[in-house]
Amino acid sequence: MKTVKEMLEGRTLHTTKSGTNIMDVVCYMAKQNIGLVPVLDSDGKLLGVFSERDLVRRVISKNLDLNKTLVDDVMTKDLVMADVTESNQECFKKMKDRKTRHILIIENEKLVGILSIRDLLEIDIQVQQETIEVLHNYIYSK
Repeated sequence: MKTVKEMLEGRTLHTTKSGTNIMDVVCYMAKQNIGLVPVLDSDGKLLGVFSERDLVRRVISKNLDLNKTLVDDVMTKDLVMADVTESNQECFKKMKDRKTRHILIIENEKLVGILSIRDLLEIDIQVQQETIEVLHNYIYSK
């Protein structure tokens, strides 16, 4: 089974800077084909995240101007995070408990990646398939 750190290998972490307007953030998210982007200050410190859900609930539903509204004003600040050493089951539980689809992965107090519920489900399915194969081989190898 892959560790959280292994799941993040080879992935690019897409972020945006504090003070960016929503139109620019949304265009960047569309270009990168991502549904959530971390917001960092000029020193690289994590301030929050902006997601498609934030766009719908905090911008569009309130008829805010995409070019004048800053990401800082509408981003989510209550973040769900896990350390890179935590298991995928621990990450999955945190996401389930907080009813979120993404979890931010931290190493030495620095953001190193993001995992989605889909990422964790793929690992879960892989483990189940391996278990089925082992049991199948055990049963039919007599």
